[in-house]
Amino acid sequence: MNNRRIAAIAVGMLLSLGLPTAEAKEKPQPGVLDEGKLEKSWFGAEVEFREADEIDYFWVKPGFSPEGRTLRFVDWPEPSFLGESAHKRDTKDMRLAQEMNSGMAEVFATAFSNAFQQRLKVSQSAGDVRVEGRIVDCSTGAVAAKVLIGFGAGSGSTTIDLRFKDAKSGELLAALHHRVVSGTTWSTTDSKFVGWVDEMVERFAKKGMEALYKKGGRVKE
Repeated sequence: MNNRRIAAIAVGMLLSLGLPTAEAKEKPQPGVLDEGKLEKSWFGAEVEFREADEIDYFWVKPGFSPEGRTLRFVDWPEPSFLGESAHKRDTKDMRLAQEMNSGMAEVFATAFSNAFQQRLKVSQSAGDVRVEGRIVDCSTGAVAAKVLIGFGAGSGSTTIDLRFKDAKSGELLAALHHRVVSGTTWSTTDSKFVGWVDEMVERFAKKGMEALYKKGGRVKE
């Protein structure tokens, strides 16, 4: 019996027992990206994500701009860790996620208000564009590893989904998924995240969301 025949029999036995094979592990799940942390179905529409300036996964409907609109930033639901790394998270990670989660709507509302000034309005009670988000992963990192090892060791991170929807029709207008990493000894996971939000929204205000999307490279699925 040759080696190819033996391998085929082994794979068949694994499948019959319900055990994962090397082939099965290599196959990505449809509609899932970023090692399982990005579920495309959450955005409610089939979109072509691109890697834009400092945004891992980004999409904007042609012609959409927040200028002249009223953005309603709603409270985020309880964090729900997704993906292959979810089993590695502990109580400290969940506690940090919950602490950050309570102020997320305000963090984004403040960033848009500061960056766009009078070019748009923000609200947490009414608006023609509904902005929703969620935390899908969070890690406090390890301070000792940051100090003693450096080079990214012990990095903390927060991964989020964010979507902009037409308040009346529910149509998706823009979507993003991004992981913010805190790898230095003088930055914390939450402070690094707020800094990234401010910088990202400033780029939206200066360059335009659609323009940034068009310049991005297509994400491989």
